[in-house]
Amino acid sequence: MSPFSICFAIFCYSLTRQLHDLEHPKQIASTLVRLVRDERRKWGAQRPTHKSYRQLLTFVLSSLQALKAIEDHPLEDLIIEQIDCEPLAELTEHGCLDGRAGSGNQAMFLAIFLLHARERLNIDTRAALDEWVELHLSHMNRFGFWGDDRWMTHLQFQNGYHQHEIFEYLGVENPCLQQTLTALRSLADREGHFAPYPGGGGCYDYDAVFMLTPHGRIPDATTRRVLEQTASTLLAEQNPDGGFCESLQVRPRSTAQLAGFVSHAWAARGNPGALRERLRYGLTLQRPKHNRIHTHWSQYSRGWNESDLWDSWFRMLALARIDVAMHPEHAGHWGFIDYPGIGYHPSLRAAKVER
Repeated sequence: MSPFSICFAIFCYSLTRQLHDLEHPKQIASTLVRLVRDERRKWGAQRPTHKSYRQLLTFVLSSLQALKAIEDHPLEDLIIEQIDCEPLAELTEHGCLDGRAGSGNQAMFLAIFLLHARERLNIDTRAALDEWVELHLSHMNRFGFWGDDRWMTHLQFQNGYHQHEIFEYLGVENPCLQQTLTALRSLADREGHFAPYPGGGGCYDYDAVFMLTPHGRIPDATTRRVLEQTASTLLAEQNPDGGFCESLQVRPRSTAQLAGFVSHAWAARGNPGALRERLRYGLTLQRPKHNRIHTHWSQYSRGWNESDLWDSWFRMLALARIDVAMHPEHAGHWGFIDYPGIGYHPSLRAAKVER
């Protein structure tokens, strides 16, 4: 298994509260530390800021927290080199404040490293974190995200969702909440999916569910109805092997499948930005190179309808988020990770206060 796959497996065990079934958790933690250090060595003296490395590092940190091993492996040297920067320069370099594709991840990574340094390494990063928040709030567009706000698009919320993970962890309110909710609901298809292609996608659907449940709550009756449809659809799409996939409607090719792409695009005709996006995906995904999904997480390329750890975690995380938003007393049924970033839930903060 790749180090990413090990992390995704840990996240699935954690969310379903089955970590006690893992044998030798300390050995697993040590293996992850060795693997992320092996990856770091590939960069030599250069400060690594590539998405794949930073993504692995943050996933490893969350995994160590889930395994209760982060105190033994705080990875201080790897964190200190990541926070050796000025927030404005770092965010500008990656295009985070302009909504550049992929920049949301980079903004979230920086905030996670700053939070880790503050909470685990006793390094005062308050000024940098305050600047991170202020910069994002001052550059936020009318939809509550970043970049061009002529039209709401799938890319815009899927990219900008990452900064809202940090806002939630810090307890920062979205000043454009109502606009965010309205814009996101408009992108839901009739099945409650939120991807620019039919059948949804692990990232797109979870990111939308997160944004539609601010601070873990259901904000209004209209949003509730959308989320009820999403939950019903996701539960119906669980594969016979118990896992979840990216989409059941992209492959295999057929007349019905092509008609589904056309119908999905046409449904966005009132939003030129989303319409163009859906048409572009509809054409691009017909190419043979997209018969399978290729990622940097593993050498194996999976089928669109094939269960995998990443989509299984994200689908379950979306269902857990909806469940707790509708039934707050169910928070203890799920094993959210008490660490900033994906997998955190504000109910963990409430539980700390109660104790």
